Amino acid sequence: MAWNFRSLRFLRRRMTIAAPKMSVRTHVPWYLRALFWIVVLSVSIAGAAWVYDAGRKIAGFDSTEVQQELATLRTRTAQMTEENARLKASQNSADSNIAIERTTQKRMAEQVHTLEAENARLKEDVALFEGMVSTDRKEGNFAINGFKVEIDGQMLKYRMLLTRGARTGSIMGGNQEPEFAGKLVFEVTPAPAAGGTNGAMIRLPVADDPAAQATQVKFRYFQRAEGSLTLPPGVRPKQVLVRLLEGNALKASETAVPADAKS
Repeated sequence: MAWNFRSLRFLRRRMTIAAPKMSVRTHVPWYLRALFWIVVLSVSIAGAAWVYDAGRKIAGFDSTEVQQELATLRTRTAQMTEENARLKASQNSADSNIAIERTTQKRMAEQVHTLEAENARLKEDVALFEGMVSTDRKEGNFAINGFKVEIDGQMLKYRMLLTRGARTGSIMGGNQEPEFAGKLVFEVTPAPAAGGTNGAMIRLPVADDPAAQATQVKFRYFQRAEGSLTLPPGVRPKQVLVRLLEGNALKASETAVPADAKS
């Protein structure tokens, strides 16, 4: 009896107005809810990006134009770099050609100078040989022709042509002149010193000069003699006298003024 009374009271609470409130909700799967929020977030981000780009365009800054301009500048930079490399290669090639041409011109100028000097010497020799066969030349006489000297630092450079008058028919005939053996001796007159006094005569070559061997001559009718002798320190020749000796006998002599001492 007591149990029935309690059951009635329980049912009364549940079924009458005094029962607890109930809420009815529609059941939605979780993956649909997740998809919904993903769509919402995507739309929000896209809208925010659109608003950001629109704001930059309104402010005068367009990222698309900037990217295009940047690509254009990069292309121009690459082209200019390539053009610069090509111009540098052309310049290096031109510099090499100029250097080669300058070297060639320098060599040609040296060769022309050498040929001109040789031509002048040959002309002198021709004139001297013409004088050797002249009819008024005395037989057996020695001569020093074309004697020239120049100063190069402490060196005295000289050149000359030694000749000997031949008897008629002795050059081409069988009765030739005997071979002459002698030596050249130079006497240098120094230029006035700073105090106004003249120095003593200097005789060259000195005994220990290695060039002394070149002053020994041996010829039958003519011989070219050239070489260089060492001057004493501080000596500047004013005049140079050369003597052709056979033993101690004087055969010929000639005087010359150094090229850089002429006034």
